[in-house]
Amino acid sequence: MSLFSKNPALSRVFAQHGESLAREEGLCLEEIRTAIEAGTMVLLGNPSHPDLAPILVGQPAKVKVNANIGTSPMRSTHEAELDKLSVALAAGTDTIMDLSIAGDLAAIRKAMLAACPRPIGTVPLYAVAQRYIDAGKDPAGISPEEIFDEITMQAEQGVDFMTVHCGITERAAAWAAEDGGRTMGIVSRGGSILARWMRTHKKENPFLTGYDRILSISRAHNVTLSLGDGLRPGAGSDAGDPAQWEEVIMLGRLARQGREFGVQCMIEGPGHVRLHEVEAQIRGIKSASKGAPLYVLGPLVIDSCPGYDHIAGAIGGANAVRAGVDFLCYLTPAEHLTLPDKEDVRAGVMASRIAAQAGEVALGRPRAIAREDAMSLARKNLDWKGMQEAAIDPAIVCAKRGEHASEEVCAMCGEFCAVKMLRKDETAKSA
Repeated sequence: MSLFSKNPALSRVFAQHGESLAREEGLCLEEIRTAIEAGTMVLLGNPSHPDLAPILVGQPAKVKVNANIGTSPMRSTHEAELDKLSVALAAGTDTIMDLSIAGDLAAIRKAMLAACPRPIGTVPLYAVAQRYIDAGKDPAGISPEEIFDEITMQAEQGVDFMTVHCGITERAAAWAAEDGGRTMGIVSRGGSILARWMRTHKKENPFLTGYDRILSISRAHNVTLSLGDGLRPGAGSDAGDPAQWEEVIMLGRLARQGREFGVQCMIEGPGHVRLHEVEAQIRGIKSASKGAPLYVLGPLVIDSCPGYDHIAGAIGGANAVRAGVDFLCYLTPAEHLTLPDKEDVRAGVMASRIAAQAGEVALGRPRAIAREDAMSLARKNLDWKGMQEAAIDPAIVCAKRGEHASEEVCAMCGEFCAVKMLRKDETAKSA
């Protein structure tokens, strides 16, 4: 029985949007269907998300970019996060993740779903933990039933994909947290909450033991499961340790189980990984998950550049795409420092889009190469309109030209323009 047969909600979304997705990706419908059935591509789209334009993530679709936004107990408002959503969409993000942990989360999520035509992701555990923390209680006291109820409620609201930390085992969490093991220990908020829960109750991860229930909820709404990397390395020196790889192996098994049940799954990846290790990490995760779509944060190739983590992440992201990554979660200049503002959000989206383009050019993908060729030709012809159209960020071309927009050449070279001087020689020869 095919995945589409098992998942009627997916079939409805595919029937409604398949043709437009095929045009957008330059693929035929059968290519898309075959990849979804094989688990190497997912279609993000919950039928309950109003006015949604679904997207495809995974081979052989274009690399996609996600922007994280969301309220904080220390700094932000509901309205500010909606402003960031608009900025992220204008900058070209493909999806939004609402990571809100303050305020009326159900209302915030509803407003984001209404305002965002692209898929929205969440981390349901945050909403459950927030209720405990706001009440002055330890989230280690969370009941598994509260987790399943929250996942159900968010699926019914229209959330398209959810990070669920199903792959953390009691053993791996202990390895990651033990003294003398990792430099940074556990840096995932969800991973930390679950590690505390398992230590307190001396029981296995409720996301893992209750995975069948999560699959049932997800299939009913075509919620794609983003199988979270709760034990991702939080420092370059921690990448590739036993705790990380135990979770990766478990995620691969869970992705296969999800496909057999009729649920689409992505794998989340690192994290902090040094440049020379990025390719091996990505290829290893892809192999362990049988080519499931891979969604990575960065990876950050150095740890020493707060304020510029979007650049370190873009370097890692470009290398990761070349090695097989399908989905880049942005980093912003605010990473590790504070909640991002609108300018940070825009910078983060652009950095990840540049990384995606660099990686796809290295892979020789036709659309990426065509953009590069269009820019080179426009520069040769001093065609500023053509340069703007080929640019990843057309707005900055206009802004930087600004004062000298009426000039044929740029303000750096002026009449020393190499292109213009050679063109004069060629014109003289032809005369």
